Amino acid sequence: MIVRTFEGLRALTTPSPAWQMSSGHGGALDLYTGSLQTYKAIYETQPNVRIPVDFLARNVAQLGLPVFRRNSDTDRVRLPDHDLAHVLEHPNPTTTRYRLIEDTVQDYLIYWHAYWLKVRTAPMGLVRLPAGEMSIVGTLQPSLFIWTAPNGQRTPFEPSEIVHFGALKGISPLETLRRILAEEAAAGDYRQSMWNNASRMEGVIERPATAPKWTPPQKASWRTQWQDAYGVGGSRPGSVAVLEDGMTFKPISFSAKDSEFLAARKLTREECAAAYHIPLPMVGILEHATYSNVREMRKMLYSDCLGPTLEMIQGEIELQVVPEFADVHRVYVEFNIAEKLKGSFEEQAASLQLAVGKPWMSVSEARGLQNLPATGDPKDDTIAAQQGGPAAPAATGDPAVPFKPTPKPAPAAAVDVAPVIQAMQARLKTRLDKLPTALDRLEAFDGPRVTRELTEDLTPLVGAEQAGWEAARAVSLELIRLDHEAFDV
Repeated sequence: MIVRTFEGLRALTTPSPAWQMSSGHGGALDLYTGSLQTYKAIYETQPNVRIPVDFLARNVAQLGLPVFRRNSDTDRVRLPDHDLAHVLEHPNPTTTRYRLIEDTVQDYLIYWHAYWLKVRTAPMGLVRLPAGEMSIVGTLQPSLFIWTAPNGQRTPFEPSEIVHFGALKGISPLETLRRILAEEAAAGDYRQSMWNNASRMEGVIERPATAPKWTPPQKASWRTQWQDAYGVGGSRPGSVAVLEDGMTFKPISFSAKDSEFLAARKLTREECAAAYHIPLPMVGILEHATYSNVREMRKMLYSDCLGPTLEMIQGEIELQVVPEFADVHRVYVEFNIAEKLKGSFEEQAASLQLAVGKPWMSVSEARGLQNLPATGDPKDDTIAAQQGGPAAPAATGDPAVPFKPTPKPAPAAAVDVAPVIQAMQARLKTRLDKLPTALDRLEAFDGPRVTRELTEDLTPLVGAEQAGWEAARAVSLELIRLDHEAFDV
């Protein structure tokens, strides 16, 4: 069957009873029996699996997915009105782009497969099919996709109707982690039993050899009394037991410390993070986390960790979705990673001003960023003059007015700025030498503040523009030196 409309998609299956649609866990605490062998159950019950999967899926879904046309290697045009852009932004009447991408990445990370159904309407639509309910027929290439609904109904789809993400015979990372996850499940099952048993140590009660010998009815009676008082649901669980006839309690279980529960749980999280190539501080393991290495790991997340997954999704969309539209000439999609990797506003402003060499934003643009209304003053639409330097020519918008470049000022006599920079370095060394390690000194280095102070010191000597360049150069060299000391490069 080839689905052509959203209405037809809804009619593929009949409503199932609520008990068939539920996961079967209900409100019980029995998390591991029976369902551990399915990937879905592992994701639902193992926090060390859900944490990295949800972390990656949410970070990918947050990225924009704009559509571009590549005119040349140095020229590309964004196509916000392309039909593909509309489909990706509104895949179907009940799904947003964020939800579609998040569910797709979750399916891919859990099953190593993800599926979209093409709904060929006007306009076209996309619907995510649960990967756990899909199967593939084929050896080298898929010849048929089969969706098995929760009520058991099987619906075949031709390859042209499905967008498939992942290899034909992809192996889920959970299969590789299965033994480690089984150990975690067994440890959790043991802890659950311990709490069910009033959190007491397991053991045996010994009677001395000289004690009077019990008859079977006496032994059974004493056992019943003990269980009624101190067993599960007993009248006095957790209270101090009084033994008789020289009896002693002998523990036979390992303590939580001897069993290394915490170390085992930490190891499981580390192994799961490593399986998905996530830097450990990103999933809450902060033993060796510092400000500088977390900042670098954030960059690694979108280059080394998520980079291959993003490239795979982009490639499959270009291969399987783009041909569905009329305008396909050099059309491609690309996740907007730059929005996640750009620094704080202060860092962006400093780097842009350093690259441009003068103020680069008008008053109206700045007020727009702060959600403030325009003042109506025409001067607010022009870029202010460089402080201490020549004014930037204002754009008149009238092509009849010829552009007159500002003449360059006469070269000033050379001024030695080395003493000012050396004084800054001496002050900085005195302040940073109080810190114990080179890494601490690198983290305490406040580049924007030093740049600002040095610019103020140099401006009376060489002017604001030259002072900014000299300060930025000196601070960059100082930062490189501190970085080399910290990491022993």
